[in-house]
Amino acid sequence: MIKTTMERLTSRCPIYDTVQQLLQSECGSRLAEEYTGIREQAVVLDIGAYQARLYRSALDLPAEWDQLAGGGRVFLSRNYLLAWEETLPEGMEIAYVVLERMGIAAGIMSLQIIDFRIGDALPRWAWMNIGVRVLVCGAAQVSGPFGFAFSPEVEAGEQSHLVQLLLERLRKRLNARAILVKDLPASACPLVQDGLQNKGYIPFNFEPNMILEVDPGWHTLEDFLEAMTSKYRVRARRAFRKGDSLGCRSLTLADLDRYKVRMHELYSAVADRADFSLIRLQPGYFSRLKRAFGASFKVIGYFDEEELVGFCSVLRSGVAAEVHFLGFDEAYNESAQLYLNMLLACIRTGIEDFGSRQIILGRTATVIKSSVGGYPQPQQVWLKHGSPIVQALLPRIVGFLQPPMEKTEGIRHPFGTE
Repeated sequence: MIKTTMERLTSRCPIYDTVQQLLQSECGSRLAEEYTGIREQAVVLDIGAYQARLYRSALDLPAEWDQLAGGGRVFLSRNYLLAWEETLPEGMEIAYVVLERMGIAAGIMSLQIIDFRIGDALPRWAWMNIGVRVLVCGAAQVSGPFGFAFSPEVEAGEQSHLVQLLLERLRKRLNARAILVKDLPASACPLVQDGLQNKGYIPFNFEPNMILEVDPGWHTLEDFLEAMTSKYRVRARRAFRKGDSLGCRSLTLADLDRYKVRMHELYSAVADRADFSLIRLQPGYFSRLKRAFGASFKVIGYFDEEELVGFCSVLRSGVAAEVHFLGFDEAYNESAQLYLNMLLACIRTGIEDFGSRQIILGRTATVIKSSVGGYPQPQQVWLKHGSPIVQALLPRIVGFLQPPMEKTEGIRHPFGTE
């Protein structure tokens, strides 16, 4: 009966057979021969007046990497990349590029290579067993533009040209079939986005990144609450009262090691409910980040007596606080308003502990995040396939597979009139 149903489903998809034949790749296959085994010296590619040095570990990156990444983008920092490498999801590889002009570092690029299966990323297409090896420019695990950075001396038009040229060269060298440029806000690097579109990249829409701007007069969570209209302040205090049924405390490194398995269960329970997921974290990720960032990475745990029933995490990123991964038992969400309490705890951490001027709440759950002051920052990913036939079909494929987005008609305005 199951087989008959599967056959009927696939027969109803007008482009299934074409996509199956053209996108199918050796997901989980052996790595390109020159990258197996021991870490090697940087590979040098000549790009006109530039030289691009390709590295396969953040351990080998030159000091100029962090200078070009800047202090405000933690997910491009060598410290984070080293932690990420130690807990890479299954099936992922990484690569980094340092662009030099006349021996001086002028740009950097952070890349991931993913053996991507449509059914794994999009549960509603679980029956579609199609895989493709994708070169991702950016960070598949978080929201935001963490794919490249350039020196101010490199003009925007030249940046656009270098990004396109490098990605196409590296797609072939790293044995990928498609390229994904991830999370470019509409207002950022417009020439790069125009250049991608002119080269045939297709935009892929996701939910916006939700961002809270912190008023300079807010020094405590109470200041933040007092700035809200009465309706939302009452709602927040009601959530606090419900949350009092649970114990709550910051988790130490020893706690993170102790609860590693339980945290992965809670994280997976949330990830399983998501409409779209490029990757899954490995157990031990949070412990590794705590070792790397210490007091700049905070994990808050929620307990029913001795049982961990939820957690949230926040990472300092320059003047911003990045609300990171969380996990919780859905059974406690209504009785303790757990998700709302987590958002408020992350905001408290950003304001009181990190002194942040901006709190990045992340994508999904746009309405509830807007109820605590988040506003939507639209962003797109850009997709291109190496096969001309698939590339011609790509607009239709993207429309066919694009995950549903939460409607934004219900966006809240807690600091002003509705």
